[in-house]
Amino acid sequence: MKTAAEALEEERTLLRFGTGNVDLDDLIDGIRQGQFYLLYGNDEKILDTLVHRILVNCFLPYDERGFGVKGIYFNVCNYHQGKTILDPSRLTTIAKCAGVDPNRVFDGIYTVSAFNENQQISATKELVRIVEDDDDIRLLIVQNLTRFIETSRKPLEARRTLRQVIGMLRRIASKKGISLVVTCTASKNLRSRIPKPKGGVFLRHEANFVVFLDNVKREKSSFIRATLVKHPYKVTPKSIVLHARSGNVDLVGTTVPLFKQDFQKQIDELKNEIGFQNSLLSFEHREAFDLLLNEAWSVENVAMANSGVPCILDILNLMANVHNKKRVEDLRERCLKMETRLKDTEERSR
Repeated sequence: MKTAAEALEEERTLLRFGTGNVDLDDLIDGIRQGQFYLLYGNDEKILDTLVHRILVNCFLPYDERGFGVKGIYFNVCNYHQGKTILDPSRLTTIAKCAGVDPNRVFDGIYTVSAFNENQQISATKELVRIVEDDDDIRLLIVQNLTRFIETSRKPLEARRTLRQVIGMLRRIASKKGISLVVTCTASKNLRSRIPKPKGGVFLRHEANFVVFLDNVKREKSSFIRATLVKHPYKVTPKSIVLHARSGNVDLVGTTVPLFKQDFQKQIDELKNEIGFQNSLLSFEHREAFDLLLNEAWSVENVAMANSGVPCILDILNLMANVHNKKRVEDLRERCLKMETRLKDTEERSR
């Protein structure tokens, strides 16, 4: 038992970080230290993207809505039917967009996998040992937690294993002040708009925050709907639409500004009085920078926005290489023509 004043003071001291989507953060108030979050749905791409983004955001500093520390990724999977590890390419892209060194992310994530019910228990024990030994861990993500309930020949035994695993995870998370984020699939329920997570009522009762994510498809559009199923002090259910841009690296939205805003900001920084252009010693190099801006970057801003390359400087470098390649090819063709003319002239002079 505690007083309201004590609960409020404890709430103020808890660290929290963002999911990478502003709308989702507003719905659940971010991911808090020591709390259990259940994210479930039937679109694995949405859940997988969230898992990668949440892992990266854990490494952001405190003032940028991160923990600035390490995390653990625990994947429960059938290796015959699904992936067993994180996608390093996606992690790199998300890390660059968030302004985090990808190498720091790779060095700071422990990965654990379980391929059957027995391994799920042993892997959880190993995970608990890792957390006990490393005080820098502040995030634990478990992907596909209920996978073996769906595939097991002994579903009752799989459910008992699930309860045992959740018990161990909750105890260590509570003891060490670690955020526990779990994903799983939704049960098939045609009677209700909001299906229950696989694992039944037990899993929903254990979690502090529960969110159902659904990819809603209409005739001419589709969108991702997040429904808050359980929250300590908000009225539920409450649904919102997660805003995302087509072709973005993140299927569930992003806090990264629009490309044109980033592009103009980057150019202004490169061209200001103490920026890159005015620091060039060679006047010819300064002129060449203006040529790139006028002939390549500004002209092809639409193509750059749709490139899928994560960072503005990487995009500018890509476009500069394309532009330079074009100029080199023009010069090569002119040289070939001049060589042909020279040969013709030499033959005539003979």
